Amino acid sequence: MKNKLFVFILAMFICNSLVFAQNNMSIGIDDNIYRVLDSAQARGLCDFLPTVKPYSLKRIKYAIDQILENQEKLTVVERQIIENFLDKNNFEDRKKNLFQTGVSNHKEKWHCSFYYDFSFESSVSGGIYTNSDFNQVGFDFIPAWRFVGDVSKYFSYNMSPFFDISSMKLYECGNDYFIGYPWYDDGVEEYMIGFAHEEPRRRYINKFLNTSYLPYSYKKRWDGQFYYFSDLSANGTDSWAKEPGISGGIQAEIRGCFRDGLITFGAGRINREWAGMDNGSSLVYNSAARPFFGVDATVELFKIFKFSSLTGVLEYPNQDYINENSYAEQKKGIDDSYFFQNAFSLNMMELDFKYFHLDFGTSAVWPKRFELGYMFPLVLYVEYQNHIGDSDNLAVFGDLKFRKPGLGSLWASIYLDEINGMNNNPFYSTRAMYACQLGAKLELPKLSFSTISIRYTKVEPYCYTHHSINYATGYEHYVSESYTNNGECLGYYLPPNSDEVFVRFDTQPKTNILANIQYQFIRHGADYGSQQVPGSSLYSEMSIYNRDELRKYFLHDGAYNWMHILNAGASVEFKKTKIPVKITANAGFLFSYYTVIDSDVYNTRDVNGVSEADETTSFHFVDNEEYPLQCGVVLSLGVTLFKF
Repeated sequence: MKNKLFVFILAMFICNSLVFAQNNMSIGIDDNIYRVLDSAQARGLCDFLPTVKPYSLKRIKYAIDQILENQEKLTVVERQIIENFLDKNNFEDRKKNLFQTGVSNHKEKWHCSFYYDFSFESSVSGGIYTNSDFNQVGFDFIPAWRFVGDVSKYFSYNMSPFFDISSMKLYECGNDYFIGYPWYDDGVEEYMIGFAHEEPRRRYINKFLNTSYLPYSYKKRWDGQFYYFSDLSANGTDSWAKEPGISGGIQAEIRGCFRDGLITFGAGRINREWAGMDNGSSLVYNSAARPFFGVDATVELFKIFKFSSLTGVLEYPNQDYINENSYAEQKKGIDDSYFFQNAFSLNMMELDFKYFHLDFGTSAVWPKRFELGYMFPLVLYVEYQNHIGDSDNLAVFGDLKFRKPGLGSLWASIYLDEINGMNNNPFYSTRAMYACQLGAKLELPKLSFSTISIRYTKVEPYCYTHHSINYATGYEHYVSESYTNNGECLGYYLPPNSDEVFVRFDTQPKTNILANIQYQFIRHGADYGSQQVPGSSLYSEMSIYNRDELRKYFLHDGAYNWMHILNAGASVEFKKTKIPVKITANAGFLFSYYTVIDSDVYNTRDVNGVSEADETTSFHFVDNEEYPLQCGVVLSLGVTLFKF
């Protein structure tokens, strides 16, 4: 009896003090409310929000209150969309059942609550191509739980564990992509200047494609190791779902909000997007990036000024199947975690006026150590590195947006990885490593929260990459400092040496129906094969001995993949059924081909990577076994139960 009483008291303590969320919890960045808020800001229905997402529920409600003050400018459907969001996040009024329930205690001096819900997500996607070797089918079945609650009226928490039963086969294009020589290895410098006859050990990686989905559209959900059903043991683990198996993960946070959410701070492992002028467009911290644990804060000191800061610990890529034996000291029994031991810091300030927005910030990827300067918000990292030594991956970024309330906006974005002085030609010097973007977004009148977005993005060779270093404080081996987390870029979703034209139409004709049509034209330097282009992979590393001599000539210095991608999608919610159901469907078409230059010109590349190719070198279409033409149709279907 005493044991049962103890368990009961402990459970009540956990339910009433551990949790804290509701108004203070953040809303996931994939929620439709962000599209609604972007449209409302563009129409002048609410104050401008920070470009630091996710937002707390309290901050979103503050913006919704402003929108509803202008509800005469909303359509009936738009008002219903906002009301549905508020109803969905009103935990206290939800019905108690097997899948959703909770308790709350809101006394005068103490606010606490505990709620949970369960959902089941499933998705299946497959591609049919002119080359049958590319035909693949992948699936994810994800049971997930969410525990949220309040501890006082200022703090909340959110914990979301899940399992992922998945299979996502990959097509191997090649295993010969040369990413560089080990830095500071004996003999590298001598070989570069022609004094050594024996070439140092080359580093190669493998190239894989996920052809079950359209290019650059799949974001894996599971974390860590993947356990194959064929061998559910430590020996049956792998770093990708190349055959059916199971894994899982967890996202969680604790967040505090003050002054109606205008001041927020939190800690947790969640998905984020910073400095994006449109959803999914950020060059510095994109929504396509994998989550990691970080501590963040956003302060809206004045209506026109906002400041945000983030510091966290990055996760290793767990991609031995891609980069096995590619590092200088890699040997049997040593995996990726040995070489990826980084922290990440990001500071940003924003100025918002009626007709324009300006933001500026700095970021740092740095080997984990007790470096107080990177943890302190009020530091310009690029300047700070001058005091502690040049051993980290620093970048600066900025965005400028002009807007006309009710019509739309124009913007320009820049992410500056490295330019060595003013003598570098930004168009041809390979050491000029940056990403840039021009974009526009138009609001469509008389259609509920409907927009057309268009943007052009260019990611230069070696952008988001960084050489591995073997002189970092506290490390006696190579440490990679690329701008990546868990094998994916923190910045834009395209790999280095790429460009993209992106056009998208979004609309919500009814409260329960979302629809979109999207077109992408992407060009990317080949990262495998006989005309591979240096600097076209996140694993590429520019050598210290030839970086000032290297030149880039987009489309004119090797093989390039040209992709036309057309995709149409829709989602429908059925809330009145006994089991709430959401169905998502997408149909896509891919036309992909390659261009190459004359092999005699390509093969003039010397040991320093310099060739006779330049901006006048002609290129031509090719269709062979190495670089094939592909036409494909990709169909995807998703079903979500209990949760929207």
